[in-house]
Amino acid sequence: MLMYVNKTKALAGVALLCGLSVLLQMLGTFISVNTLFFTALAAYLIGISIHRYGFRFGGMQLAACTLLDVMLNPDKFHWILYGCLGIYIFLSELIFCKGNRIQDIKKKMRVQLIYNWILFNIIYIPLVLFFQNLLFAGTLPGGISGSSIQGMAVLWLAGQVGWFLYDKAYRVFCRTLRERKIG
Repeated sequence: MLMYVNKTKALAGVALLCGLSVLLQMLGTFISVNTLFFTALAAYLIGISIHRYGFRFGGMQLAACTLLDVMLNPDKFHWILYGCLGIYIFLSELIFCKGNRIQDIKKKMRVQLIYNWILFNIIYIPLVLFFQNLLFAGTLPGGISGSSIQGMAVLWLAGQVGWFLYDKAYRVFCRTLRERKIG
């Protein structure tokens, strides 16, 4: 009987995190200046789900929130951004827990940073090649087109800086939640 109660609590917790995630995604659409911030924060909630309830429930939240974003969000390309950020968080946690078997925590975190960078580029490079308008509309500073080789290089470099900040912020977010016994 206790097993069903725990699964029910986990399902209810994931449902609450899904609701908050969809709310953040909608805020990102309607407050267009902060789209990336709210979408990243919504994707962070997948990490909370994974830490509290496991990968099965985290994957369920990723799928449910992505589908809800497709159905409810008036900006139909927004789900691609959320999906990429959510998949990055999910796979990053999966690699950290299952794939990175190094015992020394400092070395494990350095190796994890390399894994995360490779994972990010596997997700980000196709976005730069095929969805430049999703990343940056119009021309880049200096009149460089986003679809030119120089434009793609600038988008790639900007993405690397953005990735570093996103990944560092996610790690601080998780550490803060663990210290407060929330995540």
